[in-house]
Amino acid sequence: MFQIQDAVSEILLIPLYMRYRESLKPNPIIHDESALRLIPQIDYDFSKFDTAVHSSVGSAIRATYLDNVTKDFIQRHQQPIIVMVGCGLDARHERVGDIGKNIPFYELDLPDVIALRKQMMPPAENEILLPASAFETDWMDTLQTQYPHASFLFVIEGVLMYFTKSQVKKLFKDLAARFSGGEIVFDIGSTWMSRNSKKHHDVIKHMRAQFDYGCDDDHEMEHWANNLQLISAKYMPDFPAWKRVGLLKAVIMWLVPTIRKSYRFLRYRIT
Repeated sequence: MFQIQDAVSEILLIPLYMRYRESLKPNPIIHDESALRLIPQIDYDFSKFDTAVHSSVGSAIRATYLDNVTKDFIQRHQQPIIVMVGCGLDARHERVGDIGKNIPFYELDLPDVIALRKQMMPPAENEILLPASAFETDWMDTLQTQYPHASFLFVIEGVLMYFTKSQVKKLFKDLAARFSGGEIVFDIGSTWMSRNSKKHHDVIKHMRAQFDYGCDDDHEMEHWANNLQLISAKYMPDFPAWKRVGLLKAVIMWLVPTIRKSYRFLRYRIT
């Protein structure tokens, strides 16, 4: 069976499996060749996720959106560096294709996850593996020193909600203090979602890990450092593909503010 012991690290299986499920469909939201290769190699009981429609659609929308943000960032900057914070077994570098072929992709996660990634996904020439906690600062200082004139995009996918507000705040302040001219793009749930994840989330209810941090103000991070600026906020009903959860469910989510604002993608600039 799957050998990673950390409860949060085990969560990396969820988006991987959801991208796998989506990729098998005739008209997928996302097609992920890496997920199709990896899932059959992993000895884990994925059947408990098979009824998770919301997470399947949501994970595909999230991955597609973050892929597009990454492509956009690369195209707009002369020396872009991509840092996947909590990379898990994601293959964004592969999905962005030729646009990112010569761009450094730093894959950061805890040492046991990076060891598994190295075994199952040998890094491409433009990938550098970083076995570290996102909340440490040594890796930040190393990147800042190595690329003093680069523009950094930090992609934080499916990570922040599992940690405390104080941990997340420190992470953003540390990044803001070092990477002027960069951007941070991430997903986050509301406090309502955080409180009710074990009851209402179609996948988290099956996992050991649970949500901790929830955010109700898209501008909250602007109060953490004076050089953090919100660029955009996208809510799940903003994406046409969300209708694939079922028209009635999509309409209910659109009409009920608490549910509509329970989960979104935020993009920040470090000025």
